[in-house]
Amino acid sequence: MSLECVRRDHTHSLSSGDQRGPFLTARALGMALAALHDVRSVVAGSAMKLLSLPIPAGLLPFPSPKERDLAAAAACHQVLRLRYPNQASMLERAWRQWLDDFAMGPARTPVEMAGRAYGKAVHQFGIDDLSKARAAGTPDGTPCHHKPAPTQPTQGFAGADWGNATPLAATRVMDVPPPPGRFDAETVAAQGEIHHATGDPAFRTLAEEVIGIAWAYDGPQELGTPPRLYLQVVLTVLDGIEKRHPGQLQGLDGLAVIAGAAVAMADAGIDAWYYKYAPTPRMGRPAVGIREAVVGKGLAESSRLPLGRPDANATGAGLTPDLPSYPSGHATLGAAAFQLLRLFLVARGVSSFDPTGSGLDDVRFEFVSDEFDGRNRDPCIPWPRDHLTLSYGSLWEAMVDNAVSRVYLGVHRLCDGITTRLPGSEDDVIGVPATPRELGHIGGVWLGAKIANQIARKLDIPNATIAASGIV
Repeated sequence: MSLECVRRDHTHSLSSGDQRGPFLTARALGMALAALHDVRSVVAGSAMKLLSLPIPAGLLPFPSPKERDLAAAAACHQVLRLRYPNQASMLERAWRQWLDDFAMGPARTPVEMAGRAYGKAVHQFGIDDLSKARAAGTPDGTPCHHKPAPTQPTQGFAGADWGNATPLAATRVMDVPPPPGRFDAETVAAQGEIHHATGDPAFRTLAEEVIGIAWAYDGPQELGTPPRLYLQVVLTVLDGIEKRHPGQLQGLDGLAVIAGAAVAMADAGIDAWYYKYAPTPRMGRPAVGIREAVVGKGLAESSRLPLGRPDANATGAGLTPDLPSYPSGHATLGAAAFQLLRLFLVARGVSSFDPTGSGLDDVRFEFVSDEFDGRNRDPCIPWPRDHLTLSYGSLWEAMVDNAVSRVYLGVHRLCDGITTRLPGSEDDVIGVPATPRELGHIGGVWLGAKIANQIARKLDIPNATIAASGIV
């Protein structure tokens, strides 16, 4: 239901919108699923919690498993009702249907209301979220600052104050390095990024285009935002684990990793947006900066548009996001979810890291992005996209593809998402690392993984497991 709220929230015929955009989506998912986890965990006798909020005394103890589920579901449902008021009637119908389907008894019992009290407290934790999310930014005239793309002159500055929201569980990652200085035309041309930023189709392979679109979820109708995609992947991986290792994930393990991934994304979004608008690291979009760098140098047609963020089920083309480029929100949020997932699976003994110390995991999976589900339509063609299945040999590969997908669309430079740090060096270089151990500290992948490492400790994942992941 949490994921369905995200889909409906971004579909105009279903909702006028409450939590639109990746950082608000991540926040709502993190709150709802943390409420579900913490209540269910505590009333089952576990000390494991993601949030520091006290569980209402009325929830202890509940000997009946049915009452435990009722209290936890009520906490989650209450967060959704408060975060998505435009979906109140749908949520109420869904709640009553759930009570009937699982024979939970009448609505508004003391157990349900105690769970709702916790859900309300979780929502109140971020009561000023919308004011922070709606704070407007302005261009400052410096060469590297974000400014509207030429084809989107009314473009704003999304989330200018979001970096000051209160995290759910993590603390600020303080050692985030700034991006490289402004690239000159020859540098970006050598990297090949110029061709993506200016939309030159001769330098974009079909595989790159598929990766760019599949990992997008740029807020279109029927899809929503990246946090929904990343939790879909988490669920797909867990389904595969259960098929290959039936019963090996015990008790609340599944709920713990799903909620942990959601909380990691929520807090990673705060750090990503903090650094997007910080004075030092700020960077404009390549569709503006690279285009300006190459004008008059004969390296690109200045009128050509990038492939842009996919505007599924609508008509937009060549669009770029309305916020600074560094660090990549996609790379940060995806890395937060997938790093948490791979740490958890290794800690629970259902997967492993490369014994040579590279940090590579062996979590193999396939998934179908809603961008390529055979139903959702591309804005550039009058029919649905093909139904495609993406295959990965590890979650690390998925973290990399998710980061570089934004380069293929022309909405990010590579260093916004991922860089390489060669063994024995303290300097990052432009490039895609082959293993986690070689990951540079510039870019969203490292930032998101650092947040995930903090959340992992709340789920009792050993420091040795975190070290073996290659990202510390």
